[in-house]
Amino acid sequence: MARIPLLDENDPATPEAVRNALHDAGAARGRLINFYRAMANRPEALAALTPLLSTVYRQNSTVAPHHGELAYLTATTVNDCFY
Repeated sequence: MARIPLLDENDPATPEAVRNALHDAGAARGRLINFYRAMANRPEALAALTPLLSTVYRQNSTVAPHHGELAYLTATTVNDCFY
């Protein structure tokens, strides 16, 4: 089974631009999850995705971030999806 490598933002072998993009993604979300580390294999996709997710899920939201995460987790569980 093929696996997508997860790039480590602390690995000196990771290109600086990718490390910076991972840092920005983590700062926008509050913490860095493996989804962003996988997306970092395509830095252009990560750079486009981070502001999109921030706009959709975080900006001008009346829901606290931890309540949003609880809603995502609940919806995932109810729909029998892997989180």
